[in-house]
Amino acid sequence: MKRLSSALKATYFFFAGDAILLAAVLLAFGLAAVLGKAAQAPNVVVAILFIALIVGGLALTLGRELRGRQRGD
Repeated sequence: MKRLSSALKATYFFFAGDAILLAAVLLAFGLAAVLGKAAQAPNVVVAILFIALIVGGLALTLGRELRGRQRGD
C-alpha cells in the first residue's frame, strides 16, 4: 500500500505539483467536455473558456507563490 501511495504522490507532483493547478486543469477539461458534447457549444466558446480556466489557475498559483516569497524574505 505504501508503494502505491508513493507512486500516486509522485504522479501528482509530476503532473501538477500544486492543488490549484490540478483543480484548474481538471475543471477546464471537465467543462470543455460537457460544453462540447452535451451542450453543443461552439468550439470557439469552449476554447476560450478552457484557456481562461488554465490561465486563471496559473495566475492564482503565481500570486500565491509571490506572496509566500515576500513573507520568507
